[in-house]
Amino acid sequence: MAVVWWRTVIMGGGTALKLTAHIRSAADGWLDLSVEELPDLVARARNFEGIPDSVREAAARLTGDPSEEFDVEVRF
Repeated sequence: MAVVWWRTVIMGGGTALKLTAHIRSAADGWLDLSVEELPDLVARARNFEGIPDSVREAAARLTGDPSEEFDVEVRF
């Protein structure tokens, strides 16, 4: 239900959606990530440089939209 609302309301304009990623925890060589705009999204990255791609791929799986539709900003 939330994903349908998200697509309709936020993605309706057809422009890339900005996602704000936060590092929730770092353990065992992985960064666990959360995203403000998609609270159900689950993503992990091995390093800081991999965060944008990991978030884009997870957002694409969650929403069914192409990963190119997402612009990721990392905040601490």
